[in-house]
Amino acid sequence: MIKSLETTIWGRKFTLPVEYDCYEGEEVTKAQIQALKRFKSHTEWIEQSKSIVEDYCREQVMSDDENAKKDNIFSYIKPECLFVKRDKENPRIAMMCKYRYDLEHGLAVVFSSDGEVTVGMQDIIL
Repeated sequence: MIKSLETTIWGRKFTLPVEYDCYEGEEVTKAQIQALKRFKSHTEWIEQSKSIVEDYCREQVMSDDENAKKDNIFSYIKPECLFVKRDKENPRIAMMCKYRYDLEHGLAVVFSSDGEVTVGMQDIIL
């Protein structure tokens, strides 16, 4: 079981802890292990997600007069961990982020097993 993953996110290197969606005392499932392996083998998914995240955040970023670095995605998003959802039918990995414009709910960048990316509050994966 992988406890942390070193990866490059939008041009910066990060070592993110990996959290698994498991009940107390439950083992990590084979589907979760496979989902993480697939995610690791498709590093291009992260790079491709940048424009989707920027589109999702654009309105809030552009209306923030205090953010002088609007073109720097890291001025409003900070990746915190990878979350591996427990789901045999639709294995997904989420990059959970702190989000300057929603500190309470944060932001999740969710990667499906086919590379489809969904962005929203962390509630979309939890």
